[in-house]
Amino acid sequence: FNIWRITDGKAGHDSQSIGLCNAIAKLKPCERFDIPVGSLFDNYKNLLLKQFPKSKDLPSPNIIIGAGHGTHLLMLSAKRARGGKIIVLMKPSLPLSFFDLCIIPKHDSPAKQENIIITNGALNPVQFNENKSDNTGLILLGGPSKHYQWNNESIINQVKQIVTNDSSTHWTIADSPRTPGNTLSNINELAYENVDTLKFAETDSQTIRKFIFNANRIWVSSDSISMIYESLSSGAAVGLLDVEQKKQNRINNAINTLIDEKQLSTFEMWSDAHKLLNASFKFHEAERCASLLLERGMLV
Repeated sequence: FNIWRITDGKAGHDSQSIGLCNAIAKLKPCERFDIPVGSLFDNYKNLLLKQFPKSKDLPSPNIIIGAGHGTHLLMLSAKRARGGKIIVLMKPSLPLSFFDLCIIPKHDSPAKQENIIITNGALNPVQFNENKSDNTGLILLGGPSKHYQWNNESIINQVKQIVTNDSSTHWTIADSPRTPGNTLSNINELAYENVDTLKFAETDSQTIRKFIFNANRIWVSSDSISMIYESLSSGAAVGLLDVEQKKQNRINNAINTLIDEKQLSTFEMWSDAHKLLNASFKFHEAERCASLLLERGMLV
């Protein structure tokens, strides 16, 4: 059983497609081939000419998986030239009928139709861990974006309250590409004995996911939707660091839904009780989707 994973090289998109591929591999022996997207011109040309030179030495695919708008044309040209069923992990920018299956997060308000699976957030490769390490905490920092106004002083004040409230918990604080350069250095200057810091430039996503897997308490800045869902997927109790919204959008709405459903805690909620809520159900969406593919006969 051969999977062609079309990748645009973006970490968030790779996280989704790798998550589904890993979940499929648990249900069925398979081989995965990663194919990077080329230029838009080449993808159009290959689609029109019914050719796919990238794959000449590869076995034909049973399924073709991709996330990100830039993968659409390459998936279509791959199917036209070599066959296989296309699974797109997003609300596509092309007509839904072009794809055999669309796996779309609930916050994108997908239509209810036969070739759509609706998920709680984007898929990811994080596994649920029933045996979390006691007194192990993780704080994941995002940064300014077009939707959020980052305030370094506010973030550091929230971090101070969290790490000093429970000195028996050992905290690891990790930044990300969007985090201002002085955020971690300012935290390091506080010299808390129960805090280590982790710079994104000196680590990789796999290492971060090991921390997510092990930590029993995780705080995520509210601008980082993918990290929020990865943290929930691990089975941790999750809290949100407050980051000011610039404007309301579907991502904010998704986070507000999680808050309303009591799947996680805001900083304000935690400040009242000094306790993080545990999610009321397991977030194991990649595994659930893989099982649905099996039920639908797409893994034969």
